[in-house]
Amino acid sequence: MLKMLRLGLLLLLIGCFSTAFSQTNIEKDSLLNFIRLSDKDVRDQKLVTYIKTNLNDIPVPKLKAKKDSIIKVISGYNIENRQEIVFLIESIAQRRFLKFDEAKKTLLKGIELAQKKSDHFLLYTLFSQFAFVQTGEGDAMGAIYSYGLAQNEVKKLNNPALEALLYVNISDIYYKSGLYSQSLFYLDKAQGICDRYKVRRLIVLRLISDNKAENFFRTSNYDSLNTYHHKLRSLADKTYKLYTSVKRTGYYLLLLKHNYKSAIQTINVLLKDSSYVKGDMDEQYLANAYFGNGQIDSAAYVVNKLLARPSLVNLPEMKFQLYEMLGEIAQIKNDNKLAADNFKLALQQSKQHINNLTQVGNVSSQMKINDVQSLYYENLLAYKKERLRLLFILMFTFLLVIVIAIFYRSNRQKRRYEKLLYAAQKQELATINSHEVRNHLSNILGLLDLMNDKDNKGNELLKTKDYLQYSAEQLDKALKNVSKKLSD
Repeated sequence: MLKMLRLGLLLLLIGCFSTAFSQTNIEKDSLLNFIRLSDKDVRDQKLVTYIKTNLNDIPVPKLKAKKDSIIKVISGYNIENRQEIVFLIESIAQRRFLKFDEAKKTLLKGIELAQKKSDHFLLYTLFSQFAFVQTGEGDAMGAIYSYGLAQNEVKKLNNPALEALLYVNISDIYYKSGLYSQSLFYLDKAQGICDRYKVRRLIVLRLISDNKAENFFRTSNYDSLNTYHHKLRSLADKTYKLYTSVKRTGYYLLLLKHNYKSAIQTINVLLKDSSYVKGDMDEQYLANAYFGNGQIDSAAYVVNKLLARPSLVNLPEMKFQLYEMLGEIAQIKNDNKLAADNFKLALQQSKQHINNLTQVGNVSSQMKINDVQSLYYENLLAYKKERLRLLFILMFTFLLVIVIAIFYRSNRQKRRYEKLLYAAQKQELATINSHEVRNHLSNILGLLDLMNDKDNKGNELLKTKDYLQYSAEQLDKALKNVSKKLSD
């Protein structure tokens, strides 16, 4: 029995190692396939997508090993922009390890290299990643500025999908700052680009619907949230990210309906679900549900656990809400001193949040001015092109009118000359008829009278016959001439 148990355990271990090995080979093969692509632009986009997908979603304890394995594979090939891509990989890992200064220094090295080559796609990617880092460290103003630089690069790429994705990222900053109308404004811009250029990339459509749902939840707009929850469910993308979005917006609906008991059960199940991408906000909403359901001890436990996390250091809005909840819990327990302490901490976070909002508002205003200026220059360029096109059409129309007038005048002149020619030919025919035909006919008739004269002698008759023959021939020539002119 013991031998059978050992054998079963051994087979199980072999199966696990085989699965892990096969998965590693599949990932390595897909990475190698991207590296070997001959088209540089397609290769860079595939590599960046692969890197972000694999490094942003992997658990932090496994991050270093994954990062090192990707760098090892890429370093084995002499591809263009290899160093910039390595800098991108390092910065993503440093950001997730909350080493924001190191991440920014690494990105600046990559940006410097990409600028020398005028590689607009990599500059767009690196500036966007720089903004992610600044968002993570709470520098919303710097993040918006970096997204502005990324926006300058994406305009040179003429890629509507990337431009829409950029607006989604900008909207996320306003969402995290509590400026929901601004966030929805940029999401509408992203949706407008998708509609205008028929962008059908599922990742972009998912992000737009997901971010709109988040905004509608924060503004307690149940009907709009329900609409976008169903839009997410209808997307054909079956990735774990869509699964996460659908499940999260599902329990958002429960919270807005104040069905806290069902929300608590749903969130606790999701926190144990390996297919669900968990975040700090899930536990924040779990604490809200506990508090709303009257389970204040459970709520306080979750809040204190959240506040101990380093990831919340630069999120004053979230910390303000958590400290405020602790203050309300302390009030319910009649612990006025603890309540005052927590409300004081909440006030400090609120001041920091307001300061951030002021900075974001200033940069937001500048960005809107830049957008208006950009729109003005685009419209001016479009106006100049339209004016040039209208001038060309007017010139073409003018020339066409001249050609038609010349043709019409020529046709009239031709008809006039034809009439004159016809009149001249008619006159000529009348002249031939009156002078030649009738003259020869009169001669013939006169000669016939002479021939009928009985007094005519033989010799005179012969002469008359010769004259008759001559006049008949001349008449024949005159008639042929008339016939020819009639044919002409």
